[in-house]
Amino acid sequence: MMRKCIINKVFRLALILSIISLIYSCAPETSVRPEGKGFAPKPCFDCHTEKISEYQKKHVHSPVVQRNCEACHLRHGKIAVLSLKEKDERRLCYPCHKQMASDMDKTANVHTALNQGKCVPCHNPHASDNEFLQKKTGNEQCFTCHKQDTFIRATRHKPLADGCLTCHSVHGSQFKNNLTKKEIELCQSCHNFTADNFKKAHKDYPVQKADCTGCHTPHSSTNNKLLRESIHAPLNSGQCSSCHKALTDPNPLGVIAPDGELCYKCHNKTEKGFREAYRHKPMDEGKCQSCHSPHATDYPKVTLMGKNVLCLSCHKDKKEMLKVTSLHEPIKDKGCTACHSPHASEYTFYLKASEKQICFTCHVKTEKEISEKYTHEPFSKVECKNCHESHGSNFPGMMKISPDDLCYTCHKKEENEFFKTYIHTPVSKKKCLSCHKPHSSAYNNLLSNSPDQLCMSCHGNMFLELKEEAIHKPFKEKACGSCHNPHAGEYIANTEIPMPGLCYECHKKMGTELNTSVNKHLPAEEGKCSVCHSPHGTKMWHLLLNRPKELCLSCHERIVTTTLRKGHIDMEKGDCISCHISHYSASRYLLNAEDPRICVKCHSEETETMLKGHIKPLANIKHCLDCHVPHVTEKRGLLKNIKHSPFSKGDCSACHE
Repeated sequence: MMRKCIINKVFRLALILSIISLIYSCAPETSVRPEGKGFAPKPCFDCHTEKISEYQKKHVHSPVVQRNCEACHLRHGKIAVLSLKEKDERRLCYPCHKQMASDMDKTANVHTALNQGKCVPCHNPHASDNEFLQKKTGNEQCFTCHKQDTFIRATRHKPLADGCLTCHSVHGSQFKNNLTKKEIELCQSCHNFTADNFKKAHKDYPVQKADCTGCHTPHSSTNNKLLRESIHAPLNSGQCSSCHKALTDPNPLGVIAPDGELCYKCHNKTEKGFREAYRHKPMDEGKCQSCHSPHATDYPKVTLMGKNVLCLSCHKDKKEMLKVTSLHEPIKDKGCTACHSPHASEYTFYLKASEKQICFTCHVKTEKEISEKYTHEPFSKVECKNCHESHGSNFPGMMKISPDDLCYTCHKKEENEFFKTYIHTPVSKKKCLSCHKPHSSAYNNLLSNSPDQLCMSCHGNMFLELKEEAIHKPFKEKACGSCHNPHAGEYIANTEIPMPGLCYECHKKMGTELNTSVNKHLPAEEGKCSVCHSPHGTKMWHLLLNRPKELCLSCHERIVTTTLRKGHIDMEKGDCISCHISHYSASRYLLNAEDPRICVKCHSEETETMLKGHIKPLANIKHCLDCHVPHVTEKRGLLKNIKHSPFSKGDCSACHE
């Protein structure tokens, strides 16, 4: 016991020393082994050899030049992991870049990447051939995050060619969009607002009092005036006075009528359609500019924002709802207006069609399923929302809850009925759709195929393995429901009633006669039909599980417990059924006739050998089994092992006259 304790202590000490060795196996390049103190940490470049050439670039980060890896990194041992002192990159960089930290604290608008605590998206933390350790140069650096599409249209703003930093501050600024100046001042630094051609282009309106980007894109456009992609018709045709007051008015940029009233001066035909029963609140209040720009935007219909973003700016409660794994396709492709009218509708929720028809505007094939012979009740009533979420969910098919539980929200009775000892696998896994269709079917109970074919879709091999002539009739007819419950049962194999009652449903005569018989085969008496018979089919007659002799001996093995195989048991012709009845009999041992009649059926010829052995005619013998055994023996003639001495010598006259 003492020795075992010492071994455990030595093992623990060795393990601790190994861990310490791993932890301190990497260290700064300048590491030196302290005299007489433990293990020496290895310099970083002993392992990170691939970094040496990389650090020969034009611009190298100061800690790298000083080979002070631990300025940013923690030691990690032999297990290669990125181990920084701080998870937030800003907090890692700011202790050295103190001026940057101070500036950003006072900055109103910080560059998104930096605001998220990320420096590495733009800068290489070790070395670079570009100034300021930038990963890329010029606009290419910006395009790693900002999609290039809006910068490469036909007409491009001149500063774009000079570089993004012509207008923008790289880390942040006091002005929106990280501009280096206020928007109007920035534009005036290149454009002379007092020039005649500028005034003419803007119809002499004092646009210097407005924001240029209200009409123009700052980067690129498909039109030659750098106007945004979706342009309000009056602006595109230069008819500013259609909406704005006269140039002589004290407030020329003011409008000639209130918001909604002004719009209806042109959109008078549309106004009638906006008087439906259900009206979008901004439209009903005449606040068109809540959604639309009066000049130009980059979004269709001169909307202020794209697709769902505009709607979610008011309908904030829907934001989380759209962060689902199974989002409705129209929302992804076309946005909210795929189903909802943005202005007014005769239907609730501003739908473009009634709740019963809106789904079918896209799901045309599904609508045709209503004409099927059997339909799911919610589907026949077109109550799609009973099962599906209209916008999306975290379950397949936009189900309201997990498909495993959805069916049971209505089918509560069935759920209780299925809670039995034996449950069909699809039911136990709550996979109702393995067998049923959710909307409609040509088959009863909404089965996805005919009952005979449905079972074959999983249990097909059972049918292929059996010969037609050796198949149980219900199985041959694929009438699985004759014996099995498709969902669950209290008895093995999902059967409705136990054996033998299940078998007697068809084999009525067998049941009646067995119950009135005195001598019964034990499996039959106990109702264990499947001990001998296959319920589906076998290669043997009467659906036996094996040849009669082998089948019987699988239980009655004591008959051949010795090596003896002489006698009836080893006959090539005939088997147990030659003498025994398999289920019940009027005779004991389930014999098909009494002794000696059962023996005489085969041993009927009075041959010379037979007469010599029995001395008298066979017709006068009353009990064969007084002298013979029925199955196997050591002696010729199936004689019993223990014999009366005169009988063994063939001297019957010693006792008999």
